[in-house]
Amino acid sequence: MLIDNNFQYPAMLKVAGKHCVIIGGGAVAARKLQTLLDAGARVTVVAPEFCAEVQSLAARCTLVTDSYKPQYLEGAFVVIAATSSFAVNREISAAAPCLVNNITEPELSNFTVPSSISEGSITIALATGGMPAFTRLLKTQLAQFITPELADFNDFLREQRDVVKAITPDSKAHTAFWRSVLNKALLNQVMAGETAKAKEKVLDAVNSFRSQSHDSPR
Repeated sequence: MLIDNNFQYPAMLKVAGKHCVIIGGGAVAARKLQTLLDAGARVTVVAPEFCAEVQSLAARCTLVTDSYKPQYLEGAFVVIAATSSFAVNREISAAAPCLVNNITEPELSNFTVPSSISEGSITIALATGGMPAFTRLLKTQLAQFITPELADFNDFLREQRDVVKAITPDSKAHTAFWRSVLNKALLNQVMAGETAKAKEKVLDAVNSFRSQSHDSPR
């Protein structure tokens, strides 16, 4: 199997409230800015000039009209090197003391931003190691399955997770319970539009778990 992708450790970042810096003010910078803002980051964008899309987000971020200087990287949690200059982006990648994403030469980054599908509380990240056309194809296919109904069911499960935790502090019992309840048949029921019936099955299982926990010897 051919594996030449340097990015082999998947992760999801919590950037809410974190200081993130984008160097560059073009269309790519605008897309990066939007996603960081949506994730709750505090973003500073540095560029000699900004495209209309970046300017439209000025009220939600800090725009610094200037060329790149190393001082702008200080204290950053994430840096995006998004200028149109390979040389400048290389300089940023080498100088950044944090997570850095280089848009012109991804191999100089220490993290990459995969394509993603989001629906409610469900997010799926997708990377193919440098095959964007295939990534788009897979994303289109997978998006058919990540429906609002599925996201609603996930929210329901998260609520029931708290209920199960309140029944007993035994984490092994929690794991065993969810592994027994969540199965392909239940998922197929949700995908078939029978979410109410699927929820009812989960509620019945939670009630049974409660009764068994209360009846078990202390």
